[in-house]
Amino acid sequence: MSNEIVFDTQYDVVVVGSGGSGKSTAYTAAKEGGLSVAILEKMPETGGTSIFAEGQAAFESSEQIARGVPKEEGRHFPTKEEGFRRFMDYSHYRANPDVVRMFVNNAAETIDVFKSLGVVYTDVLAYAMNQPDELISFHRPEGLGAYCQEVLLKAIQNLDVDIFTSTRAERLLVKDGAVVGVVTVDSDGNTLNVGAKAVVLATGGFGNSIELLEKHSLLGANARFESPPVPTQNSGDGLNMALAVGAATYNLGVAQVGYTGRGKFASSQSGAAGLQPWLWVNRHAQRFTSEELGYSFANCGMTLARQPRTDSFSILDEDMLSYLEKEGSMIALGDFVPYKSKLTGLRDELELDLAKGETAWSGNTLEELAAAIGIDPQVFTATVARYNQFCADGCDPDFYKPANLLRPVRKAPFYAVNICAAVLITCSSLRVNGNLQVTDDTYKPIPGLYAVGNEASGLYGDAYALDVPGATNGFAHTSGRVAARYIIANVRKE
Repeated sequence: MSNEIVFDTQYDVVVVGSGGSGKSTAYTAAKEGGLSVAILEKMPETGGTSIFAEGQAAFESSEQIARGVPKEEGRHFPTKEEGFRRFMDYSHYRANPDVVRMFVNNAAETIDVFKSLGVVYTDVLAYAMNQPDELISFHRPEGLGAYCQEVLLKAIQNLDVDIFTSTRAERLLVKDGAVVGVVTVDSDGNTLNVGAKAVVLATGGFGNSIELLEKHSLLGANARFESPPVPTQNSGDGLNMALAVGAATYNLGVAQVGYTGRGKFASSQSGAAGLQPWLWVNRHAQRFTSEELGYSFANCGMTLARQPRTDSFSILDEDMLSYLEKEGSMIALGDFVPYKSKLTGLRDELELDLAKGETAWSGNTLEELAAAIGIDPQVFTATVARYNQFCADGCDPDFYKPANLLRPVRKAPFYAVNICAAVLITCSSLRVNGNLQVTDDTYKPIPGLYAVGNEASGLYGDAYALDVPGATNGFAHTSGRVAARYIIANVRKE
């Protein structure tokens, strides 16, 4: 009986996943190497989480050089060395230096590739303007991530890359220890063996798999209560296929955990109201942190992830609502909720939420509000009284929140908005080297197998590094390009 694999079709490169990392791999392999490329996408349309991203991180880019200095007084654009050190320091040196070096040394070219495709960059800045520790690495493209993916898709279509949507990669084909193809299943249940000289896993991690988040991420059992803010289907396909052929993982389960109004997208005004740095209580009706974490979605997300049901109730009064309408938001969520943007639609959205009674509540007294939420009224009123005294004293001895953020809760009616942890993506999965080759437990590359974007580990330690805004999206495109060039060089040797 023959063990020979029969292929239904063959390509130089098969990319599994059509997000930013997958499309960047395909674009480079086809354009620079003239290789035959197929993309397999299980969803009906291409996309990935990159369409929800805003910009890309880069160091010593043409955009930074052209600007000279940032518009923020006293700040500077980071060098490659500063980028490298920030990733390593933030991770407590758990990041893979080969992967970090690959990214910081090549990220600037990502900006030039998009510019060559017609993308215009409107600014280079920090994502959260009131976080002094952030590097000025965030390159904001006109049209944001969705437009970048649109132009990249057109570019690979013009290069005759074959894109198969509604086509799921089921398992990897291995011969003599090397990955030589993929078994695919289309929407009609037809199975095909697709041969390849290189298979690139660009499947985006497992941010949408509660089972894998519970098993591998810091959320643990709390994963079932987080509220996904983007509608993607990254469920660990690449991880599972790679593990089946002997791949190793590294820092598995690092998630980009942020915050959101429960059941809300990032542009929600009631969600934004809940994220203001005023008074938050958990399901025990107690404060649990300095609410200044509202300025840092990564730190706040990790803090909420440890609370019962990963959430909090943000307490607002009439004065606070008026402030948000007239003066604007004290926090910034990129282009979704710009800093100081006036929340003029807040009351209308809040009324809809109050009518449902699932994510927002109100009361004419604090006791009424506690009863509506379902928390202990005595503990809650004591918590508010203690907090209001801190506001009067101008000092927070419990969590040392800055005095300028101590705003009392005193004017009825009172409101509560439910905010919770939100897993945007996981961003650490398979162990790779600096060429994006997937390795086994002995650090030896598995021939023919690569991982890029969120399927590749090494950029982070145990948490997403918000200090380098745009890192994950920038890494997706940069890693895809670097992997493709290594593949080109090796295919040409054959």
